Amino acid sequence: MVPFGAGGPTDSSARIVARVLSDRLGQPFVVENKAGGGGTVGPMVVVRAAPDGYTLLWGGTSSLAMGPGLYPKLDYDPVKSFAPIGQVVRAPHLFVGRPSLPAQNLKELVALAKAQPGKLTFGSAGAGSSTHLAGESFKATFGVDLLHIGYKSGAQAVADVIGNQIDLVFDAIPALAPQVQAGSLRAFGVTGTARSPLLPGVPTIAEQLGQPFDAYSWFGLLAPAGTPAPIVQRISSTLTEALADPAVRQQLQSAGFEVLGTSPDAFAKTIGEELTKWTGLIKKLGIAAQ
Repeated sequence: MVPFGAGGPTDSSARIVARVLSDRLGQPFVVENKAGGGGTVGPMVVVRAAPDGYTLLWGGTSSLAMGPGLYPKLDYDPVKSFAPIGQVVRAPHLFVGRPSLPAQNLKELVALAKAQPGKLTFGSAGAGSSTHLAGESFKATFGVDLLHIGYKSGAQAVADVIGNQIDLVFDAIPALAPQVQAGSLRAFGVTGTARSPLLPGVPTIAEQLGQPFDAYSWFGLLAPAGTPAPIVQRISSTLTEALADPAVRQQLQSAGFEVLGTSPDAFAKTIGEELTKWTGLIKKLGIAAQ
């Protein structure tokens, strides 16, 4: 169960993993897209499914770490309602702006924003989206005042940066890399802890500003709570073996992802930490879903 529509990075990464598991377990894995509620509709379907290993969730940041803070009356608890199988991939965002901005690098951009509080704008895929919260986290971490402009999709926000309608945007690196390389966008930094192999010349935000900063979109597999441990372990071990395959890793890395392949316990810990981080920010800033 993929809680977003077909065609995006969430869907494409899930389909790569589904094909690999089908081959290795000898069972067909069917990807079903159940979009809605900022990624919270799909998990509600999975939580009601029989805990037999035949219905799994491709869960991620929006569904498990951000959604609960935006939709407090969800029918699932990201910690208690699922049995984590393993975190599979994560991807940082890229912070870009229009080339006509009078700032050549991130330090100059921060100085410009502080000199003109509330004047610079940043777009996102909508209030409460991962790209919106990446921007809000940046503002809170580095003490800058940027005006948020929400769109119905990240692609619309990017188009308006290229068209000089707004100043800045956070979005997925694969979607932005061609425009950066063509000079249509200026790259200011990567939100991860390491540079992206897709744009190795673009430094991380942390290395430029000398302060820890990371904001990832991540995905992994989960089963409904109560799924027998042997089933969870079998899928987890098969997944770990598959992610060690260079060909599989290359497919995911080419799509802009960092391959992880963590254990069920490690994934459970990540979900708890990310839930605390993002719900805390949402509550502090009073962000509401659109």
